[in-house]
Amino acid sequence: MSINIDWAALTKMPYWLARPASELDKLRKGAVRFWQRFVDMLAFPAKQLDPMTAELEFVHLLAWERDIEQIPSETELMYRTRVKYALPFAKGAGSKSGWLDMFKKLGMPWVTIDERFSETDWDVVDLQLLDSDFGDRQNLINYICRQYGRTTRRYQYTTIAKMPLVAPPNTFDNHHQYEVATVNTNLLPAKRFMTMDCESSYHVAKIKQRN
Repeated sequence: MSINIDWAALTKMPYWLARPASELDKLRKGAVRFWQRFVDMLAFPAKQLDPMTAELEFVHLLAWERDIEQIPSETELMYRTRVKYALPFAKGAGSKSGWLDMFKKLGMPWVTIDERFSETDWDVVDLQLLDSDFGDRQNLINYICRQYGRTTRRYQYTTIAKMPLVAPPNTFDNHHQYEVATVNTNLLPAKRFMTMDCESSYHVAKIKQRN
């Protein structure tokens, strides 16, 4: 819960009374500080219901209520996010779209889920993740598979390396051909008569990738 109050506009005084550092201005500032603290006290209980703004001790209570455990080396923001979306995560755990939405909310949008491979057993689910995401959050991914994974499925990981492109893809086509011929018309002696033909060509092509 957030209460935004424009105290400057609310306590604006006429210009003949708004002299800085005057006794009336000091009284105005004191009243503003008092009401700011009063508003914060009123908003404090409501803030504790939101895991993203609540005190960490209250977040632990909400996590216990929603069957969430804090993972070692997990960031506080990730922990608060899992507590906040515990119910949607549990509801969407049985579908592929629910898993994709869960990974997206946890800061891992580049995830692909494949099921029922012809080369492997039918109960294997393959999670394709970026190598950087898997290296930094391996404990979190293991925890997610244990808590939200379906009991009739086994999960395996496939990492994808993301490489920056040095040069943009383009097309370079070239065709070159030349011919050289020399005829010696001097028939004296006859053995000096000679004809030479030469041809050389090369092709360079690169496939153009279209978005």
